[in-house]
Amino acid sequence: MNMTRIAYLALALGCLGADTTRAAVKLTAMQITSADADGKIQGVGAHRFKTTQQGGQPTIFLVKGDNLEGEIINGPKAANAGIDLALPAGTHTYTIYTEKLNSYDWTYYTINFYFDKSNAPQISAFAPLNVTSTQFFPPFSMNPGAKTENLMGHQIDNPKTLVYKVGQTEVKVTGFNFSDPNLFKMDRVHAHEVRADKIYDYVGQFTIEVSAPPTIAAGGVVNAASFAPKVAPGSLVSIFGDSLATGTYSASAVPLPTEIAGTSVKIGGKDAPIVFVSSGQINAQVPFEVSEAASVPVVVKVNGVSSPAGSVAVIAAAPGMFQFGNKRAVVQNADYSVNDAGNGAEAGSYAVAYLTGGGRLDNPVATGSPAGSEPLSRPLGTVSATINNAPVEIAFAGLTPGFIGLMQMNFKMPPLPPGSYQMVVTVNGEKSNGAMVTIK
Repeated sequence: MNMTRIAYLALALGCLGADTTRAAVKLTAMQITSADADGKIQGVGAHRFKTTQQGGQPTIFLVKGDNLEGEIINGPKAANAGIDLALPAGTHTYTIYTEKLNSYDWTYYTINFYFDKSNAPQISAFAPLNVTSTQFFPPFSMNPGAKTENLMGHQIDNPKTLVYKVGQTEVKVTGFNFSDPNLFKMDRVHAHEVRADKIYDYVGQFTIEVSAPPTIAAGGVVNAASFAPKVAPGSLVSIFGDSLATGTYSASAVPLPTEIAGTSVKIGGKDAPIVFVSSGQINAQVPFEVSEAASVPVVVKVNGVSSPAGSVAVIAAAPGMFQFGNKRAVVQNADYSVNDAGNGAEAGSYAVAYLTGGGRLDNPVATGSPAGSEPLSRPLGTVSATINNAPVEIAFAGLTPGFIGLMQMNFKMPPLPPGSYQMVVTVNGEKSNGAMVTIK
């Protein structure tokens, strides 16, 4: 296949990996307080660092990950330094910056975590101040202190735990350190904003592990191109939900694997080859072996924990046209350029449209394997198409060689006046979604 065509397809079908992160929980406030050796909060002269929700100054500024030079994600003003951090299943590390605002020196610190807009902390950790080495962080533990502070600054009972549970979701703090300003010699924040002020900052770090059962959203199993709730054997499917994976990963080889980073999918009891996984979305192939039915069970398993079953209709053919932008069909003009409103195709010229869901084939291809070119594989059902309701002459309709679950249709642009028109493809009597093509 032409390399330009391969590069274009990779770009155009990149939408298959688009994901909206879905949170198992949210971290919505934090507090760091100086403590004595027993974890009790200090009195006069204590350090109290807070996120905006608590009205605290100096505020806590955060960097996602462990890169000390990384972008500060809350701020730049203390008034904007609140947090609302989505924490899907997986491991999350954040670096802490806060300003040394007084001259007191303390040797122990507690950190309190507030989830899902709670006014009381659900986790409280405790650690000695790190003064030893940038390569060594002292051990931390559950805060043993009898009292802590809530959002209003009043003392309440300390939760005395490193684990927060809500339903089947578990949040665990697995690391906390807080370091003396002279250890790292970093100067990135002021008490009231993100900026250097020639005073070294306290630098810390925490790590949270979130485990949650995978959940498929209602109606969350859809055709990967049209997002309609019907698919065909061999087609590409998208699954939307929560905690569907512990990270974002893509398949790196073919045949496609049936498990990526602990995530697997069964459709109709058959192992589905996986293209992409993330917390909120999985892209996979419907196995050719799946039987057609109005409601076929779909189950996601993550590290041995199965989701409640979702479902999807599996029918003989479920054509879905890939789209980009404002419902533009993924179509290549004769020169392999993208067909778009400003780059139409000549009437009478040939173009290629891409879709999925053609169904079973005259020359079968193994589930999870790319289609071959000798012989080509065509749908068993009849393929037709219209542009602006005018019949389209089709030169070829079948699987794209070298790709998995991807169908192409080589067609001739009808003799219509210049303009953008809706295109619809029909396979085995089942119509696709409509998508726009342009004739110049």
